This record gives sequence, C-alpha cells and structure tokens, in this order.
Amino acid sequence: MQNTHLRTYVKKHPDNKMAWYLLGKEYLGEGQEAKANYCFQQAGEVYEAFERSKAPADIWVDYQEKLVEMAEQKEKKHRVRKMWLTLLMLLVLAGLPPADAPGFNRDAAEALASALESTDDSMDNESGNNPKEDLALVANSNVFTAGAFGGGNQGEAALAAAWSGSGAKVQTSAVLGMQVAGNWTLWKRNMAVKYIVQTNSSGKLTAQSYDAKQCNCEPPEVSPEIKRLAQAWTVKQESAAALSSAMITYKKRNGNWPKSVAQLAQPFPNNILGETAPGMTGMFPALLAMHQQGQMGKGKNTAERRPEGSDLPQGKNAAFMDTLGGKPFLQDRLEIIVDKSRHKLALISGDTIIRNYEVGLGGDRTPEGSFVISDKVVNPNGRSNGEFGSRGMQLSDTNYAIHGTNEPNSIGLDESLGCVRMSTEDVEELFALAPQGTPVRIGKDLLPETAMVPEAKDRYRYTLVPKQNNPNKTYHWLN
Repeated sequence: MQNTHLRTYVKKHPDNKMAWYLLGKEYLGEGQEAKANYCFQQAGEVYEAFERSKAPADIWVDYQEKLVEMAEQKEKKHRVRKMWLTLLMLLVLAGLPPADAPGFNRDAAEALASALESTDDSMDNESGNNPKEDLALVANSNVFTAGAFGGGNQGEAALAAAWSGSGAKVQTSAVLGMQVAGNWTLWKRNMAVKYIVQTNSSGKLTAQSYDAKQCNCEPPEVSPEIKRLAQAWTVKQESAAALSSAMITYKKRNGNWPKSVAQLAQPFPNNILGETAPGMTGMFPALLAMHQQGQMGKGKNTAERRPEGSDLPQGKNAAFMDTLGGKPFLQDRLEIIVDKSRHKLALISGDTIIRNYEVGLGGDRTPEGSFVISDKVVNPNGRSNGEFGSRGMQLSDTNYAIHGTNEPNSIGLDESLGCVRMSTEDVEELFALAPQGTPVRIGKDLLPETAMVPEAKDRYRYTLVPKQNNPNKTYHWLN
C-alpha cells in the first residue's frame, strides 16, 4: 500500500496506530524523516513495540489529543486547557521531564520539534494547498513578538507564547530573534524571523522554524511582506518605549498623567520628548490606560508574559494589536547605562539593550553613580559644531552631561574632563529616544562589547520638537 493510500486511510481511521506506523515507515523510506517522526508519534505503543523507542507512548497520545483540542478551541472558552498546553510545550521544547512522564528525554523533545516543524503536520494535502505556501501567506491579522536566541536559549518561551496566543483572530504570529550577550538580550532593527505560527487553510495551527541550523531543515523563505511588517513593528516598539517613558517623567513631575503628546513635546525647558513620531498620537490613549491601570513595567520584556486584556481585539489595546499580548513589547522604562571599562553607553529597557554606542569619557574624572537627564538642549551655547556638538543632556544638577563633540577622534578614549562624549549621529539618536527624567547609571563592567548602532537609514529620527535651544544660559559642562 503506497503512502497516498495510507494517508487517506489514517484520515478515516486516525485511531489505527498500526496504520500510522506503516505510513511512518513509508515516509522514512523516502527520506522524509520529519513526517516519519510525526507518524511514529501517532503510532504510540505500536511504534514502541516494533522500534523500542525511549519516548513513552502515552505522552505522544496525550500531546496529540491536546493539539486537536487546541485547534478546536475558540477565544476564551478553553483558556485553562490552552494554559496547560503552553506549559506542556515549554517542558517538551526545553527538554524537561513532566512529573508524570518518567524517562522523557531530549530525543523525544527533538522528535516533537521535528513534527512541529513539519510543513504537513495535519497530513492534509487533499485541499490542493501547499503548506509551505500557507506559512508564507500574509493574512489580515499579523502579530509579532521577540525571543532570546543564544546562550542555551532557543526561543522556546516565545514560541510557546505565540502558539498559545494564536487562534481564530490571529492568522500569523511571527517570533523575531534577539541575540544574547551575558544577561542581556540585544534588540536590533531587521531581527531575523525565527518562527512563524499560523492558522492554515484547514483551521489548524502550524509552526515553522526559519533557522536552518536549529530545525536541521531547509526552511522556506520568509515573505518580503512579513519582513517589512517585522521591521515596522520594531520601529513602533521603539517609539512606544520613548513615549511611555516620557509619560512616566511627566507623572513624576506634575503628579498627574499627561492628556496628550503635545504636553510632552513643549519648548525648552519642558521638552520632555526630544522628537515625536507619527504613530505616537494614535498609541497615546492605549499607553495612558495601561499606565493608569498599573499594567506597565512589571518585569523584564518577554513574550512569555501574557498581560491581562491581551485577548481584547478592540478598544484601548487596539493600538498594539500587532503585538503578542496586546501591549508594547518594551514595557520597562528606558534607562541609560555608561560602562567606563568598555567606553560604552547603552539605552536599555529592562534586560533588553536597544542601543549600545561607543563613547568618549574622562577616566577617573567621569563620576560613577546614579543620575537623571535634567536638561535636553539642542545646539548647546548656540552652536551645532562647538565643543558640545549639536545635542546636550545634562546629568542631574551637575556640570556633567552626555553631549556631542567637535573632537570625534576622542570617542573611545579618556580625554574629557568627565563628560560623556558621543558622535553626532549617536547623540542625536539618543536625544530623540531618551526623554527628560531618564535614569542614568555610570559604572564599570556593566555592558557587553557588542555595538548596537543601526545604519544611517535605520536611525530613530523623526520630527524635532521646536524651540529646544536655551539662549539664556551658557553651559560650562566639564568637557
């Protein structure tokens, strides 16, 4: 019996484990190991009897039943079951044995991963659709998130969150890959798509890996449209982080939340925001509601965190419907870290490094400790090409500042009298991203060596807030 007949038979008799086993042998003979593994999982104890696999049969049977249940679930009706499925997937992908599955090992986890990565996991080709084409389709609802890939972490949590968060209203969930450097995750423009979880034409969920080394497969190309949407998503998250942090500063200064973006983008000295992005007005109501409800900044940025209200398709969360969980990914307030040992300055959100620039310092003359950005000034002392460059950000009530320089060759060296020097392109981008009130921490051995500077065309730079100069003061920073 050829595999086309076996495939038809198992569809009509899915409980016939011997048929699944025979179909798996057919696929194995054709060199299609991922499909064969999937069939062997369905064969359960039959496969155990004939091949003496180390994976307990009841685990595969139970897992398959849960996958079927999840495909049939709609919205909130079976949330508890979805949560358990997410837990099971995390355990399986991480290679950790569930308490009720003694002997479950990494071989079993890899077999399951192969089955998930198979482009024909539903065994349904009679519709005439190509599953690889299905995975590349751009649907009406595209949701993005990011996960850590590196240091032993292969994005399992992000994949599980995308899987459990998918359903009838989410056609495509894409997981972007963040590199890992020590305890940090590294945010970049143009992060690679690592996984896509998608509802196919049959209404079933499919998971495709786009990392050839990880899946040990030849993955299809990510569609240009998904790549374009992914980059737009990263830009939006940066704008949301800047706006959210500016709102926190306003609340600390005034005792109440701002009512509009305009209240944050005032002339000096009330220029909390240095630049405004086109989407800020649209996302402001959603961010305001989240802050008022205390839903922001409750831990590190992670796709694993599923905030309350994440299933709401409309209303206050509509501005972030393209983000898994319905809230901005970079939820923690922006901060600046200056590493004197490495001559680096990083803009961070939680444990995520958004930018990591090379800077010039003053050695022991550069103070260590905690500060905040108090003043933000365009063209300090009325000049864009003076000793402080085109942008300056004073550190608390001190004579130290983060500013530009007319000595670009001093970047990476200890030649200042204590200030932090940056190149023109870098300081202008930091000025746009980091609002007044941003915490600044200066110390040693705080950051990785990795630079996180985008190409010129990908810089964060939008509309400069008018009248950010200060003609009434001459700055005497310790440059």
